Amino acid sequence: MKFSPLKFVLFVLISASILSCKKTTNIGAGLLPGSDYVGAIYTDTFTLITNTIRDDSVLVTPTVNNLAGFIYDPLFGKTYASLFTQFFLPTNDINFGDPDTLFIDSVVLTLGYEGYYGYQYVPQTFNVYRVTEDMGPKPTDGYYSNKSFAVDPIPIGRKELLVPNVVDSVDILGVVYPANLRIRLSDRFGQELLDQSGTTNFHTDTTFKEYFKGICVAPDTQATPYSASILYFNLTSTVSGIHLYWHTPNDDSLSYVIPVGANEIRTNFFKHNYANTAVPQHLELGVSDNDSIVYVQGAAGLKTRINIPALSSLQNVVINKAEIVMTEQIDPTKSDSIFLAPAQLVCVTADSMGKDTIIPDALLHFPAPGGGKISKVTLNRQTYAQYTFSVASQVQHIVDGATVDRGLYIITYRRGEVVDRIKAMGNNRDDNLKMKLNLIYTPIH
Repeated sequence: MKFSPLKFVLFVLISASILSCKKTTNIGAGLLPGSDYVGAIYTDTFTLITNTIRDDSVLVTPTVNNLAGFIYDPLFGKTYASLFTQFFLPTNDINFGDPDTLFIDSVVLTLGYEGYYGYQYVPQTFNVYRVTEDMGPKPTDGYYSNKSFAVDPIPIGRKELLVPNVVDSVDILGVVYPANLRIRLSDRFGQELLDQSGTTNFHTDTTFKEYFKGICVAPDTQATPYSASILYFNLTSTVSGIHLYWHTPNDDSLSYVIPVGANEIRTNFFKHNYANTAVPQHLELGVSDNDSIVYVQGAAGLKTRINIPALSSLQNVVINKAEIVMTEQIDPTKSDSIFLAPAQLVCVTADSMGKDTIIPDALLHFPAPGGGKISKVTLNRQTYAQYTFSVASQVQHIVDGATVDRGLYIITYRRGEVVDRIKAMGNNRDDNLKMKLNLIYTPIH
């Protein structure tokens, strides 16, 4: 039998293809191209011990956004957030003139909107209190979300039944400002500020902060007990500050702004109440108890703990790829359409003191550490979220004995300034959406 040159080339190529297909590889179909790791082993059957624990207080200085509001969530209960902030004296020796000639017209607190979480159109009421406790100097490691400052119990301002407009700009005396919350403060407080004109309290920023320590903005949970949103504010926005408006016997329409400077202490206080939800029964589980449901919540709420006991059985291997896959459990009451799953989650571990610390995978540009929300749709058109976290470097370090295995934890990204939450599938279940570890490794002979 004779071969033409073309047939001979085709014969060689087909033969090579068949021979190469006979090489043993156990890589999972669809996970990676079969030729990437010849001789590697793929598994997704490692048992994960998954459960939910309370998050410790989280660092809230410094942050980009500050939060205020109150949420009643059928799955996660009640979340409360109040904010505290100092103000900055823009110049030294402020003198508006003789205090006896200064007459307040109004004083307004403005806070630049940065967004919201929950129901935008459910009204809620806010109070503004004057802080009576020094906020500075800030501790070396910053303030945490369980720190509250003493305030005068009589409010200096109140905004009743606020329905926020976080998008539209605001026209004030012909000047257009970005969207902001405006709360009128008491004229008595405004007149008191004017009376400091030319005094030592307006001499420097330091003396000003000794006199006026800051404010607290807090939701009134008695007036509006079923509020359903947390508002996000950018306190360093040019629109945020205390605006004084006054007149004298000779001049009208005088004004001055005391802003929140970039270096001022801005902090948050968070509280959670999980009564009348399923959360408490999941918090009762121990480290070795595997749960079918897990929770993650920002604002120092909840985090998911993951332990992988069988990692100790891996010896003399190279970890080619390791990823945790977590899938949202759809809420039949549709609360997930309002209280959205986080746009970004983060996988961390713990240090010797039990505090969260990053894993080496978080520092790698390739492969990406993951954690971004991927929206998926069921056959009946219900949308749910899924997250994939790369943990290959962390697993390799554990297998090599270079790192103590203290487990993994899933938390929200920027958890000190978001309240996003998700109820997800744990590992202790039989469906194909349970949390799992996709692992590819190569034995070293």
